[in-house]
Amino acid sequence: MVLICSKCEARLQLDEAKAPSRPFTVRCPKCQTSVNVQPATAATVEAGTSDAATSDAPSGRTLFERPATAPRFTPPVEESETASVSQAGTLPGLNDLAKLLAEAMRQSDGVAAAGRGRTRPAWDRRKVLVCASPAYREVIARPLAEQDYDVFVAENMAQGLGRMREERMDIIILDANFDPLEQGVAFITREVRLLRPSERRRLFFVYLTSGVRTMDLHAAFLHNVNLVMNPSDVDQLPEALEVSLRHYNELYRDFVRALDIAPI
Repeated sequence: MVLICSKCEARLQLDEAKAPSRPFTVRCPKCQTSVNVQPATAATVEAGTSDAATSDAPSGRTLFERPATAPRFTPPVEESETASVSQAGTLPGLNDLAKLLAEAMRQSDGVAAAGRGRTRPAWDRRKVLVCASPAYREVIARPLAEQDYDVFVAENMAQGLGRMREERMDIIILDANFDPLEQGVAFITREVRLLRPSERRRLFFVYLTSGVRTMDLHAAFLHNVNLVMNPSDVDQLPEALEVSLRHYNELYRDFVRALDIAPI
């Protein structure tokens, strides 16, 4: 039996054989919130209803429902790009062949260099989770996707936490105005702080907030992140991210080599 805390979204594992048939309460080990459980009976199952739903579950989710995760971002196709492809005749095939050849060369170079502990393999794309307000989601996600990042965009706190718990992210970009109703910034930051030191060292945390200078190291230290960005400079995020990641990987170069792992 899998339960989900209605406050912090933690997954709780219970042995169904030991669970009582009557309603009972379980205390979440993370946030100490009491989770009310009402086991489904044979009558309610046949009627197509569920007694597991609780009134305090956010967004109408039940305790047994798997939380949604942030979907992968796919850049929209411009009409001009579609028209150019249709008018090019047989040329797109040649272009695709050239792209495949260039990609194969980059992959072979990346794998060889990764064996020496110098760079990340070309086939292992950096995973980026964007937790931002609607005004900045596509502005942040689109240029990163165009630079071959594997980008996921969370629309709310539940999607962000779900993606972080489902697979390891390399980069998290958090907007100070992300999902204010569900305290998205507080929960995403808390999830990062709960990581083990070895896991936290493999995560590059970017904070988008006003009142700071972009790439200010002192402000980043005060916010306990790796990089701070002012919203007015959000169009420069890909360049700032590449420079900061290069410096970060250089700082941990010996550590990465010792563990025989690829850098971020």
